Order: sequence, then structure tokens, then C-alpha cells
Amino acid sequence: MWFTLLGPVRVLREEREVRLGGPQQRAFLALLLAAAGQPVGVDDLVDGLWGQDPPPTALNVLHRNVGKLRRALEPGLPAREAGRWLLPAAGGYRLAVDAACADLLRFREQVARARAAAAEDRPAEAVDHYVRALGLWQGAAGAGIPPEVRARPVFVALDREYAAAVGLAAGYALAAGRPTPLLPAVRAAAEREPLDELLQARLVQLLAATGRQGAARDHYLQVRARLAEDLGIDPGPELTAAGESVLRRPAAQPGSRASRTGPGLPGTPASMTGPAQQGTRASMTGPAQAGAWASVARPAQLPADPPVFEGRHAELAQLPEPEEDQAGAGAVEVRVICGMGGIGKTTLAVRWAHQVAHHYADGQLFLNLRGFHPGDRAMSAGEALDALLAGLGVAAEEIPIDVEARAALFRDRVAGRRMLLLLDNARDARQVRPLLPASPGCLVIVTSRNRLDGLAGARPLALEPLPAREAADLLRARLGAARVEAEPDATAQLLSLCGGLPLALVAVAAHALTHPSFTLTSIAAELRQARGNLDGFAGFDATAAPQAVFSWSYRALTPAAARLFRLLGTAPGPGLSASAAAGLAGLSLSDALPPLQELTAAHLLTEHVPGRFTFHDLIRAYAAETAAEEEADHDVTAALHRLLDHYLRTAHRCSELIKPGQNAIPFPEPRDGVTPDPVDDTVQALAWFGAEEEAVLAAVEHAARLGLDHHVAHLAWSAHTYLILMRPAERVLALARTAVRATERLGDARMHAHALHALASACTRAGLPGEAHDAYRRALSLFTELGDVKGQSVAHLELTRLHDRQGRYQEALRHARRCLVLSRQEGATPFEEAGALNAVGWVLIRLGEPRAGLAYSRRSLKLQTNVVGQSFVLYTIGWAHHLLGEHRAAIDNYRRSLALGDGQSWHGRDHDALVLERLGDAWHAAGDLDAARSSWRAALERLYDSRTEARAALAAKIGDASAHGQGRRSP
Repeated sequence: MWFTLLGPVRVLREEREVRLGGPQQRAFLALLLAAAGQPVGVDDLVDGLWGQDPPPTALNVLHRNVGKLRRALEPGLPAREAGRWLLPAAGGYRLAVDAACADLLRFREQVARARAAAAEDRPAEAVDHYVRALGLWQGAAGAGIPPEVRARPVFVALDREYAAAVGLAAGYALAAGRPTPLLPAVRAAAEREPLDELLQARLVQLLAATGRQGAARDHYLQVRARLAEDLGIDPGPELTAAGESVLRRPAAQPGSRASRTGPGLPGTPASMTGPAQQGTRASMTGPAQAGAWASVARPAQLPADPPVFEGRHAELAQLPEPEEDQAGAGAVEVRVICGMGGIGKTTLAVRWAHQVAHHYADGQLFLNLRGFHPGDRAMSAGEALDALLAGLGVAAEEIPIDVEARAALFRDRVAGRRMLLLLDNARDARQVRPLLPASPGCLVIVTSRNRLDGLAGARPLALEPLPAREAADLLRARLGAARVEAEPDATAQLLSLCGGLPLALVAVAAHALTHPSFTLTSIAAELRQARGNLDGFAGFDATAAPQAVFSWSYRALTPAAARLFRLLGTAPGPGLSASAAAGLAGLSLSDALPPLQELTAAHLLTEHVPGRFTFHDLIRAYAAETAAEEEADHDVTAALHRLLDHYLRTAHRCSELIKPGQNAIPFPEPRDGVTPDPVDDTVQALAWFGAEEEAVLAAVEHAARLGLDHHVAHLAWSAHTYLILMRPAERVLALARTAVRATERLGDARMHAHALHALASACTRAGLPGEAHDAYRRALSLFTELGDVKGQSVAHLELTRLHDRQGRYQEALRHARRCLVLSRQEGATPFEEAGALNAVGWVLIRLGEPRAGLAYSRRSLKLQTNVVGQSFVLYTIGWAHHLLGEHRAAIDNYRRSLALGDGQSWHGRDHDALVLERLGDAWHAAGDLDAARSSWRAALERLYDSRTEARAALAAKIGDASAHGQGRRSP
């Protein structure tokens, strides 16, 4: 049984609503439920039902209500027996309910857990519990009972309890940086209590935190006007502070033209082929996850402002600070800072960007285009657009395949915003052109070794080596004026030897700081010896200065640091973690840290974020040249194998955590000296992939070039688990095709089957159903030849989904039934059978047989132990009830689906929007227009801004419901 008080008063028995009788009968039950399992005296019940003027027959009527309620709850109960549920107690009656069967007690249980988590400084966990708690509320407590009973203090207190929980939950959501899950509940509470200033302040803050600046401002102004009109007062301090914070900021107007696909078989690849884990996207914290779920209100991606910056006075004067009143006017401003490597382009660009960032209140985006990255290809326009769109909060499934469409989506999302874009290390104008916004008032700063003359409207600023005075100022800032001025001749020699290049000057200063007892004269002599004598400097070539400084700095390293420096120069990818560097060198992490610190202190390596290291392009090229000269080929090969093994072992562990049981490919033994990163749960696995994604993909490409097909296949399969869930289809597709080619060359049928399966799922994501179908069929054929029952089962399940999306329901049913047969064979798990049962049920519903489909999905629910899987199955059950006209049962299952899913499914936001829309449809069919509108509005909150067709359809439903009856509720 399931008793609901937090909204309409209802009782459900095995998913069917119990007939409770008239309004007074429901009011009697509501009074008992409000006591939360405690006794309610007869006098209190009489007062609750009739107030201060009960009729003479009140006690008789009360006793009749007791009998009717008992028979409704237990139809076979003999007369005069108390039964299980409604018991006599302490001069009254008690309803024997607990948190397992009553929504009020479940709500309080979740709130208690939330407070406990908050007390232990776990705000994200507190938010999770609050979302579950508030999701149980479907309206005012006791909705539908007579108004005079609803006005009793017990129900007013419950509404206040709800409002207090909403206020606390919103505060924790803001503290945890997770405003989106709480927004629907706070909005609903604010609508019920329009004069509650704390709730209104929280709503303003949450709207702003989710990027709805315009809506936040509008709502604050409306509330302020309402308070003045209704109460004759100004907002209090909390609401005033919230309002002022949004009035000072401009509105963002995100939007795009991607459309939403129609509903399909519930469950994503993770939920259908392996148990998804709780605490996935909603709680992950890895670098690449910022844009995975929710809209980013104001990205702030600029690198840190350089702590020491000297010189470039003339250049900064040519990069003026925009006038405040002109920052939003005119065309997009594009500035290209160009010059040779090591000249200080990025440092100047970052310094200027920080100086003017406050004029671009909608945020800053930063991207390293890797235009001149030694050994690696430059970032493609498509990859760059993927990163920029992710920074703007666009989910992977929202990003189009076509590059032009991606560029259009980017321009659309930036439209109406004042933003600053810093595009570092561009190769040419072709790479940059698709990345330019069209919005007036945006500033784009590009750095490149080329002038990018083909970039229309761009204003170049060419950097020359630093003048002697500014170069000396840089040394003074690094070494201190006293040390520099004490040796003017040596300083002049150092400036000449460095050729005015900031990169060389910084390296020299680092060496001097590392050896404070060395005189500048001795340092200049060392450097002069590295370069040859000064007589050879006629016709000085500045490009030679860095090479000499690097050589000199390199020779000063300890043997361990020098070896690591050489090996790092051979590693693929834009950077490495400390543990990956340790694997490359065959060292433990503790042994690798000292040489890493030595290289960083010498400015030969940069720790751009804690624990991750990268080279300047010129230094990387020098390290690679040094490795080629001094390292034996077999040592370089062994180091590369160790690095690939490090990535492979950690990626394999992460993919197993994300999708247990999927790693059916035999795993190769790692080489000695390889230690994977410690990853203990799904959140850490997602964070690891987010941080290492570029490095792993670069490793796959490098291994493919070297013909290391085993590494290609295994790394690609493990990375596919993450990419198919989190990244645009184009990237997933490219990796899958690389794996298919590698496994073909290997001639390993099992690995080839898995690679084909990955390719098929990528094609499905990319909207290529023909290629997806062909790849699934080929994979299925191989799995059948191999006798791989699990592989066959998964392939049939994916073919079910594919045919369902195409409307080929008979074919879908055939594959679903075959999947069910295979899922019951020896070695299969209940999870696999549960997925197959629900797939059969779903397709039967599609075929117009909701009663038969309902039976399969109910059996699935009994086997399903995974929370997210249960959420999808409950949605299927709800849809079946809906089509059968059993609207109350549909509503209950939709609500349970939302409560269980709780944003934990891989595509939870999209799934929740669909379930909420269906829930609104069910409420509408049941005659409760208020509840329908509330659900549809909540669905709108979940939908991505770019899903314009779906948003328009929901808006039309809300408008139609408003036009055809305000507040009409079902009897």
C-alpha cells in the first residue's frame, strides 16, 4: 500500500487506486496521515472534521467512517475487526504507516538524512536527499479535501514544513553548485506562497545560478511590485540582496536550433546493458563535466593572470580597455596577437583578457587550438566547437554532427551575450573562422605565430623581442633589483644572449633563482659557452636564443630529471598527469615527483593545473630532439608502452565502474613499472576520464600510427564507455572506426565484434541508422559464431532500440523476445533479464497491447535491483496505465519513476523531462489542470534551451490548459 498526503489524498494498492468514498472520508484519512503513525484522539478527529460546531451525530458518523475506511483498505476484513491498517489507540485511532508506505514519513526521513549530510559538510549529498524529499510533494498537503478541513492548523503546519525544507534545500543547492535539480520545487513553493520573501529570494538566486538572468530579474521586479501593492512594504534584506545581484548583471539569451528526438525505448546504453551507478552525473566533479548536464550561467575559463608581468607597455596601449557603454555595441572585435614562438603572445593575451574581462559580463571561454603543437595535429574546428559548446552548457547529445551546424549552434548560444573568447595558438584563419561569434559586443583574442591575414575584420598586433629596458625590468621582477643592478655587464650579456625573448629570460631567471650563490657573470659565461662566443652574433637570429637557453638549462638538470625531460618529449597528447609521467618513466609516483618539481622550477615544464604538466611548444620540440639524440630506440618504445599500459589499466578500471560487466575482452598483462591511478567509484571514474580524455585519445592515435593494434582496441573499447555517454557523436564515431580497423588487422573475432558493437552505438548516436544496423548485424553474427551469449543478448537489445526508433515495431519485438531468451540462459544476471522483459513490454505497448506490455514490465520491476533501471521500468508501467485509461495508476508510476531516477540516469535530464510531460498528460486526462500545468512547467525546466520544438509543444499544452479552465480539478 502507498498512502499519499503531500498533494491529493490517495491510497494505492498494487498500483491501483483504492476507492475512498466522498470528501469527508478523505478528510478523515488525511487527519490520520497527518499524525504520521501516531494516535489521534476522537475529540481531535471531531474538531478536525467539524471544527467548533460538530453535529449531534458526529461520533456516529466518525465510527461509520472508521468502518468504511477499514473495508476500503482491506476489502475482505470481517465486520468489527480492526485489521492491519486502522487500529484503535489511546482513546482514538492510529494509522499503522511508516516511511515505506506513507509519503509524509518518507519525506521526513529524507529531510533528516539531508540535515545529517549537511551537518557533516556534505552539501551535494544533502541536495540529493532534499530532491528526493521535495519530489514527493504533488501539491498542497491534503489537496482535494474540504477547504475548511484543509485550513486546520495541522495542514497549515505541513505546508510550512514544506516551505522551510524548500528554503534550506535551495541554500544547500547553491552552496553545492547544483541549482538545477531544486529549481522546480522552489518555483512551485514560491507560487504557493507569493509573499514569502525567503522563498522568493531563493527562486531569484536559483534562476540566476542556472543562467536565467532575465527571468531572475523579471521575477524579482514582480515580487517587489506585489509586496508594495498588497502589503505596502519594500523587500526585506534577503530578497533585496538577491534582487540587486541580478539587477547588476545583463540578461543572457541562450538558444539553438537543435530539435529533440521522439521518445524511444527507455534506458540509455548504460541502463540497458549494464547496471548504472548512483551518483553519476548529478554528483561528478571532473573537469570535463561542467557542461554535461546543466546550462553554464557564466563560464570563467581564463588561465590565471600572470603573477609577474613586466614590459609590453606600447603593446598594451594598442589594446585599449573598452568603454563601458560601448562594450555591447558594434560588430564582434577580433584581435590577433602574433609573433614567433617564445615571444610572450599567450602571456600578453591573458594579461589583457583579465584587464577587460569585467566588460564582458556573460563570461569568458578559453581554448588552446594546438596550432603548432610538436608531434600532434592541430585541433580541428569541429573539436574546438565541441569544447566551446560544452563550456556554454550544451550537452553532448545536443551537438550536431555537421561542423557548420555546430558553428551555427555556437553562434546561436552566444547570441545576445557579451562574452570574451581567448583562442590560443591558432594555426591559420581557416581554423579560427568557424569559432567566431556573430553577436555584437563580443571580444575575440587570438594568438598565433601567423598574422592570420585571411581573418576578415581582425586587427593584428605583431610582437617583437622585448626592448632592452623592458627585458631588464623582467629580470629585476624575477631576481630582485639588487642582484641585477649589482652586475650590470653580466645583465647586459644575459639580455643579449636571450635575444629579448620572454621565454628565454624566464628560463634564465629560474636557473639563477635555483642557484642563488651563482653570480650572474658565471651564469652568463655558462650560457655564452652554450651559444658559442659573442663574436658569432653578427646578424643575430633571435630564434636561436631559446635553443641555447634550453640546452643550457637541460645540462644543469640532475640525471633523473634530464631522463624524464627527454621521455616527456616523446609522449603524445597536450599534457600528462604526474602518475602518467611516472608510468612513462617506469617510476613510482613518489620517485617521479622530485624530477617533475625540478623541471617545473627550471621552467622547462609547467604545472598548469595541480598535478598536470605541459610544455611550451618550443620546449617540447627541444625535448623530443634531445630524446632522439640521447635515448635508445628500444628505451623510447618501452616508455611509450608503459604510458599506454598506464592509460589502459586505469581506463579499463573506470569503464568497469561506469558500466559493470561490459569488459568481456581479455585484458593484456601490463609491463613492469606501471601503476594505474587509484579509482574507487563511478564519480572518480567519470572525473578521471574527464581529466584524461584528450591524453587517452592522443594515445590511441599515436598507438594506431605505430601499429600497436592491441592497445588501440583495448583503449578504444574502454574509452567508448565514457565517450558514448558524455561526448558528441562525431568524436565517438571516429574512435569506434579506429578500433574497427585495428581489430580487423589483428584478426581477433571477439575484439572485432565488440568494436563493431561500439561502432553501431556510435552510429545510432550520430543518426546513421543504416550503418548502425549493419554494424549490429555483423557484431551479432560474430557473437553467435563465438558462442558469446551475453554479446548476442546485448546486440539483440540494441537492435530492439534501433528498430523502435525507426517505428519498425515487429522487428523490434522479434529482437526483444530473442534477447529475453538469451538473458535466461546460464550465466546471465537478473539485471539482464529485467532489461529484456522491459524491452518486450515497451514494444508491446508500442504495438497497441498495453495490457500485455504491462505484465512484462511488472515482471521486470520485480527483478530490477538497480535504482535507475527501476526508474525506466516504472516509466514504462506508467505509460501502459496511461494508455489503458487508468490515469491515477499512471500518475503514481510516473511520480515513482521521477523519485527513483532523481537525475541519476545517464540522460536523466532528458528522461525526466519526458516523464514529467507524460505525467502532465496523465493529470490532464484525469481532469486536474493545475497539476498538469505544474508538471509541464517542470518538464520545460528540464529541457535544454536548444530543444525548441519540444519546448514549443509543452508551451502550447500549458497555454491550452490555461485557456480551457483555470484551476479545474478532478473530483
